[in-house]
Amino acid sequence: MAAAGWSAWQPLRLTQDVPAATLAEQLDGGQAFRWRQDEAGVWAGIFGATVAAVRVGPAGLEGRVRGSWVAGFAALRAYLDAEGVQAGLADALPWRSDTVLAGAMQCYPGLRILRQPPRDALIGFLCSSNKRILQIREMVARLATELGEGLGEGQHALPEWAALAAASDATLQRCALGYRAAFLRGTAERLCARPRWEAEFAALSTPALLTELRALPGVGPKVAACVALFGFGRWESFPVDTWVVQALGGAYGLVGWPPDRLEAFGRIHFGAAAGLAQQFLFSAARAGQLAVAPPAMLPVRPRSRGRGRR
Repeated sequence: MAAAGWSAWQPLRLTQDVPAATLAEQLDGGQAFRWRQDEAGVWAGIFGATVAAVRVGPAGLEGRVRGSWVAGFAALRAYLDAEGVQAGLADALPWRSDTVLAGAMQCYPGLRILRQPPRDALIGFLCSSNKRILQIREMVARLATELGEGLGEGQHALPEWAALAAASDATLQRCALGYRAAFLRGTAERLCARPRWEAEFAALSTPALLTELRALPGVGPKVAACVALFGFGRWESFPVDTWVVQALGGAYGLVGWPPDRLEAFGRIHFGAAAGLAQQFLFSAARAGQLAVAPPAMLPVRPRSRGRGRR
């Protein structure tokens, strides 16, 4: 029998099976911050207004949702790329000639970019500056509890921009945001004045989208690239954080390259799905399983560009 308010478990029928380790990396590896795993291995999380749970069953991934079964289950399948759009993108990556990427893809087979609502991604990555995943997850959870719409049984969506813009200092302090509170409030005030901001941003080219995002308070190059990739599905976006700096430096011999040059390298070398390649490299690096490219594959270092600072 299904738990109160929950649908029955149903096969998600993804085009490519996702092992338990890959599922954990997708849901709790720094893409999204609203998933938790219980002792039975079930992942429960929230994206937008959808409350969902996922587990590895005998025949592949299974899911269930709270509330409307039809809408919720369709949203969960889209969130996990059940139709396999990214499988073709992954196959088109240069893994046949890039042994580093090939090894990273073998570490987490079936790893995909979650299709998050743009607001979820923007709020999450505004909280991410100089914080670990666990800390970001706690900040985001407090924001939802304090200011988000109730979804039943103590669950809450992330707050609308109007709620964030109107929040008192005391409320934001309870969310342990620190200096990030000013960024969230400033962004909320800007986007409250643009009720169609998601559609407007989605209609932009990727360079224009990145520029628009970077005009928001607290949004630098890395946050903009993350929101473009995780919130708007811009597969070519290549976020460069500390892990990626270390990964490209150690594996590809790009030690000392500044972030903007590393981003350009990623976009050129990995192509139209550079963001998906980034996620494979990021995950393998965090797991300590990233290989080193053979000397013949290493790029030529650019002349006298200076060392980048973060």
